[in-house]
Amino acid sequence: MNSAEVKAVPVSNGYEGHFKKIHRSEWEPVCENGIAQLFDTEEQAEVAAYRALMKHIFGDIVRDGEKASTALSEAEEKFGKLLRGGGKTVKVVRR
Repeated sequence: MNSAEVKAVPVSNGYEGHFKKIHRSEWEPVCENGIAQLFDTEEQAEVAAYRALMKHIFGDIVRDGEKASTALSEAEEKFGKLLRGGGKTVKVVRR
């Protein structure tokens, strides 16, 4: 079974932080703009890997506010009458 993990990998001039996602089996390096980051100490690399993993996990749950507002405005454009209660309404009769 896959599990989320972090580790520091020694390279020639320092350490790289690597993390493993729950739904993947391969390790991913901590990257910034597609470039793997190099850290001075093993602890710095592990902390950066942990933060990247948490950002991945909670980024899927809690989206950036801009993305949410964009999605809402697109929905309002397409389904504006439904969201505002306009348009045809159906009267419910209880029997």
